[in-house]
Amino acid sequence: MPVPPDTARLSFRDWSAVDLDAFHAICSDPRVTQFVGDGLPWEREQTAQFVSRNIAAATDHGYCQWALVHRVDACLIGYCGFAVTKNGPEIGWRLAPEYWRTGLATEAARHVIRFGFGSLGFDRIIATVQSANLASLRIIEKLGMQTVKAFERHGREILLFQVDRSHAVAE
Repeated sequence: MPVPPDTARLSFRDWSAVDLDAFHAICSDPRVTQFVGDGLPWEREQTAQFVSRNIAAATDHGYCQWALVHRVDACLIGYCGFAVTKNGPEIGWRLAPEYWRTGLATEAARHVIRFGFGSLGFDRIIATVQSANLASLRIIEKLGMQTVKAFERHGREILLFQVDRSHAVAE
């Protein structure tokens, strides 16, 4: 399956069952999940389902929310990539807190968007972000994504964004 090429600081790769422990350490941290779904830390089974879904998506669709590895320390630090949705490919990212505020999420997301338009042939990419998630909203702004609408999910306001091929921000 195609994966985005490395950036200066990051590598993208397909998921493996051996990633479960490292990724669950990220997903069970309440700081990481406060703006995900209902805001609760994930149980191990939820993390296992996420990994399994992404292994299947890579096989079935040729893309997924790829495992994200920090090149300097070779550690799995989260993910960045596309979820398969009825509204088209949805970009998402999640990083371990020790990598926050370093520009890595923006670096990964810009790279993945460029890969989606260039290599995967997407015409439009969407994103959904809880309105209280100010860090992700700053990334969305840097990506040049435009607000489409707001709606409610799990009792929280969600903002839907999109960017199309002609309006993508270059790296």
